[in-house]
Amino acid sequence: LHARYVLQLLCETRKVLKEMPNITHLSTSYSKEITVCGDLHGNLDDLLLIFYKNGLPSEQNCYVFNGDFVDRGKNSMEILLILFAFLLIYPNDLHLNRGNHEDYMMNLR
Repeated sequence: LHARYVLQLLCETRKVLKEMPNITHLSTSYSKEITVCGDLHGNLDDLLLIFYKNGLPSEQNCYVFNGDFVDRGKNSMEILLILFAFLLIYPNDLHLNRGNHEDYMMNLR
């Protein structure tokens, strides 16, 4: 992906995230499932396996990612770009909770 498009994706995602509340309240019913994921730690294969088994995010297929998207794995940037793209497409159906590895101070250590 060209750097220009990466920058555009990051800028648009920043706009959306700034408008979102710090705390997200979700509810579901028996007719609508939510897939809850956590601790990808930069492992793109894990994210792709989750999407393969559960389907891609959509209005009918909601996801909550509970932080730690980046860290040990070598594909942290790819994971962020995929999650941010889906967040822009489905802002009401894909939810990103920040983990400790998405904190600036944690990454200085």
